[in-house]
Amino acid sequence: MNWLKRRIENQSIGLMPILLFMALDNIFAYQLSFFVAIAFCVLSLGIYYSLRRERVYLYMLLPSAGTLVLFFLLMSVRLYPMLFIYSPLLIEVMLVCILAIVGICRKRVFHYVRDLRVPTSQKVKMRNMLSEFYFIVPIVRRVYIIHLFFVILYGALPRSVQSIVVEQFMFRTLPVILGLLIIVYEELRIVMLRKQLGQETWLPVLSEDGRVIGKIAGSVSKSVAKKFYHPVVRVMVVYRGMLYLGKRAADAYVSPGKWDTPFYNHIQFKQSIEDAARNVVASLGQITSAPRLLVRYRHETERVKHLVSLFAICLHDDQVKEMNIQRAKFWTAAQIEENIPSGIFSEYFTEEYTYLRNTVLLAECMRQEQSLTPA
Repeated sequence: MNWLKRRIENQSIGLMPILLFMALDNIFAYQLSFFVAIAFCVLSLGIYYSLRRERVYLYMLLPSAGTLVLFFLLMSVRLYPMLFIYSPLLIEVMLVCILAIVGICRKRVFHYVRDLRVPTSQKVKMRNMLSEFYFIVPIVRRVYIIHLFFVILYGALPRSVQSIVVEQFMFRTLPVILGLLIIVYEELRIVMLRKQLGQETWLPVLSEDGRVIGKIAGSVSKSVAKKFYHPVVRVMVVYRGMLYLGKRAADAYVSPGKWDTPFYNHIQFKQSIEDAARNVVASLGQITSAPRLLVRYRHETERVKHLVSLFAICLHDDQVKEMNIQRAKFWTAAQIEENIPSGIFSEYFTEEYTYLRNTVLLAECMRQEQSLTPA
């Protein structure tokens, strides 16, 4: 069942009842081929509806079922000679027509799903599967339209250049091959997409009151400025009343090349704030004390909207000696205040410094004075 659920995300698999009919029509009478295909379609629809409770949707089965219903209506007219010869082409034409109607109804379908009274997570899953479905619909429609176009061109050729073998292949075998190639293409695309998403960083999306309401790939969020609200963690390293600052990367998304704490990152989906803070300072070595949360504030500019959790950690002499400070250095409060007007610090640090000066730096200075005062 798990294998089936993974495979069923390939929306083009819903073409299997149609492809089964086309394949069997090469061997058996079209009546027997149709009833086998309709039985397989009914079984597939039963599996589809049973999996809907697990939020698995195979929408392509519905156009396939509709195509078989139309073919059944055509059979009731009793056009036996035409059905005997051209049944694969006729069902192909019906499929193209139904997919064209489905494409026209796209906006209405999405509006219908949007207005459903179901949990938001289920609605998101349905929209994602519909997007996959509407991605494959025009591909199937165009492939079979091109095939039908070449069938018409072949039929316009003089009988002297036509061949029974070519006609058999073009009319009956090629539609099956095209359908299978579409399924293989879609499966390869999904595999590559999963591989790409497996290497992606997933960021939580926050509501205006700071609750996690979903997730999104980091690359997608970065491509749309300020659309999504994300949590980030920043850690200030303090030593003897000084702050450890380094230059941000030249290609940084925010404040490139500006001085800032080197220890910052987005909080990933399902990661706690404390774990994120510990991870960003892991390069400092074995530190027994955990970073301490100072303040949480909202940082919003034209490019980003972040809920910042600002931490601080105080280091001792032995810990500082083991640090690699080639790309960063300790700044005194006097040096920082002298250079703030020049705009060399990041927009985050500029916003945080007043709070840091009145809290952690002030406390550190008082601690040093007390340590120097004779008992």
